[in-house]
Amino acid sequence: MKFEKIKGLIAATFTPYNKHGELNLSQIPSLAHSLKSHQLAGAFIAGTTGEGAALTLEEKMKLFEAWAPFSHSNFKIMAMLGGTNQKEAILLAAKARELKFHGIALTAPYYMRPSTVKQLVDYFEPIAEVAPQQAFYFYHIPLLSKVDLPMLDFLEEAGRRIPNFAGIKYTHNDLMEFNRCLRYEQGKYDLLWGWDETMLAGLAMGAEGAVGSTYNYAAPLYHLLAEAYKNGDMLEARKYQEKSIDMISLFSEFGGAACGKAIMKLCGLDCGQFRSPVKQLREQDYEQLQGKLEALDFFQFSVKSEQS
Repeated sequence: MKFEKIKGLIAATFTPYNKHGELNLSQIPSLAHSLKSHQLAGAFIAGTTGEGAALTLEEKMKLFEAWAPFSHSNFKIMAMLGGTNQKEAILLAAKARELKFHGIALTAPYYMRPSTVKQLVDYFEPIAEVAPQQAFYFYHIPLLSKVDLPMLDFLEEAGRRIPNFAGIKYTHNDLMEFNRCLRYEQGKYDLLWGWDETMLAGLAMGAEGAVGSTYNYAAPLYHLLAEAYKNGDMLEARKYQEKSIDMISLFSEFGGAACGKAIMKLCGLDCGQFRSPVKQLREQDYEQLQGKLEALDFFQFSVKSEQS
């Protein structure tokens, strides 16, 4: 089955919670509007950024339903189904099929891990076949899953056995492997770059589509980066990538992952806090973070919310 390759930026979206840590689905329209108004190509929901591993099956179902009205041919919804529970993933795949999402994605099981490519595809095959019209992507993120199998072998095995296999969301630093996968069978599969802080390297290796969390609030910066690269201005492109690196480097100063939702709040798109055990920001941290972002001229290239 042939799917159109994704070009441009897909936001790995945050899952919004209220002050009690429960789903705040009323915020989804604002998030979707922000992404569309800043020329994003779609949304990758319930992934790492979306805390998919911390959501119940029922919550994921509700989250999928909340995003469904915004699914369109020019704004693709990709639903992350999970990684460790095949039975739940099958139910979620059926939901994605019902809602007519563009794509579904799975990471490798990260507790009882597969040790071979065949085992990995054995796990994925019955899930993917539940949603045969949806593009199936493997979310390759060995830093977190601890499953680092050869992706060229995976392309061959998955391509042979899964009719709706579309490609890989490649969140890894092996540029040589990434490029070889891009060129496999004359570029048959879609390889989406997954590391925002090295997007320029991905573009240089041939990436045309990317999925990332910082596109939620800094999409204009990455559009400038991509445009500079397209125009052959590597110095300008590198300048924008360095802005991205400096922004992302702040995360370690303010609790890591929670910094992303804090920045969303500063942009007028409050998604609440992350769920435990992620370290939360204190009130005074927000002021310090805002000051450091201003020093980077962040708000010159951040998204602009109608709420802010």
